[in-house]
Amino acid sequence: GDLKDVAISPTGRFIMVSTVNTNVYIYTLKGELLHVLDTAQMNNGQVSITPCNDMIAASGFTPEVHIWAVQFGKSATSNPFQQVQEAMDLSGHKSGVYSFSFSGDTRRAVTVSKDGTWRVFNIDVSWHLKEDPKLICCGTIAEEGPACVAMSQNGRVVAIATDVNINVYNADTAELMDTLEGVHSDSILGISFSDTGKYLYSSGQDKSVRVWLNRAGIVRDVESWRESLKVATNTSHKERLKQQIADATAHLNELSQK
Repeated sequence: GDLKDVAISPTGRFIMVSTVNTNVYIYTLKGELLHVLDTAQMNNGQVSITPCNDMIAASGFTPEVHIWAVQFGKSATSNPFQQVQEAMDLSGHKSGVYSFSFSGDTRRAVTVSKDGTWRVFNIDVSWHLKEDPKLICCGTIAEEGPACVAMSQNGRVVAIATDVNINVYNADTAELMDTLEGVHSDSILGISFSDTGKYLYSSGQDKSVRVWLNRAGIVRDVESWRESLKVATNTSHKERLKQQIADATAHLNELSQK
């Protein structure tokens, strides 16, 4: 089938090539075919490699995201590939999944579906013992139609884009924290957070890429620092936390006045 996505695993152990039908091909970096995976989705929607753990995730026609583990042996042989094993499903939606995203440590995932809802999962589970992902929170998207989603590196905030607007939510409570309206003159094609989580990037059919300050992320950071301050015992650590809180709060106050 026609090529859809190409990605290299974070560990550098394999290359993933997906097609618009249901196939995902796994190669070594030298181009040797290791495995052909059938996603059983009728057609592949989004296919990607998780930020760590050597896993492949795929969405499509069905109302869940399937995740597989690409397993390698521990020996230092030239080709330690062992198998591709089904790890878990991100389920609960009633229609196909538009988009999904992972936190930087692959402990959390978020999905957004044609049924008008989005769901955040804890996927830091013993999948090899058949333990299922745990639902953290769920919410509804603001507008009908295609949507794309991104999770910040620390897993604290979720951004969902529909049409030309972006809403940013608390990833623990589903609370709406920020709204960016009319950010493009035509439909948004994709969104992602920077590695530091400070910025949110958006690309649109208007052929532009824009960069936004992740204000909700700053708020969540302040919340986290305040919780850490309650239990901190080291004096220098306390002072550092107080300074971080003061600087971030001042920054938010400046933004609110603009």
